[in-house]
Amino acid sequence: MKAFFFLLTLLVGLSTAAQAQMKDRNAERPGNTDPSAARVEDLTRQMSRQLRLNEAQYIKLRDVNKIKLARTEEITWQFQENTLERDAKLAELQAQYEAECGRILTPSQLSLFRNDQHHETVPVPPASEGGLG
Repeated sequence: MKAFFFLLTLLVGLSTAAQAQMKDRNAERPGNTDPSAARVEDLTRQMSRQLRLNEAQYIKLRDVNKIKLARTEEITWQFQENTLERDAKLAELQAQYEAECGRILTPSQLSLFRNDQHHETVPVPPASEGGLG
């Protein structure tokens, strides 16, 4: 009975210590470091519909999208105080992402992808309300 009580106390102590270490590890950055699976799947499905991906492309692009979303969150959190550095890192990440997509997509798909990317980054001018200036 003493051995059982000692073993139980030891296990509770070890699990408490392990939980404390995990809290310390995650204290700097709240939440889970991986993007949600739903966000990755939604983005990849949307790209699949627009670009008409085959199954192999879908699987490769899903992995690339997961990495991109995780790195985007990481960069945004890490450089939240320094917007210039954050924007530079995000632009670098976007260039790497486009290069990776260039390895996965066919030339016609890549053209559609770049066209979609261009439309997302170009700001739309506000519509005038029918007046003269």
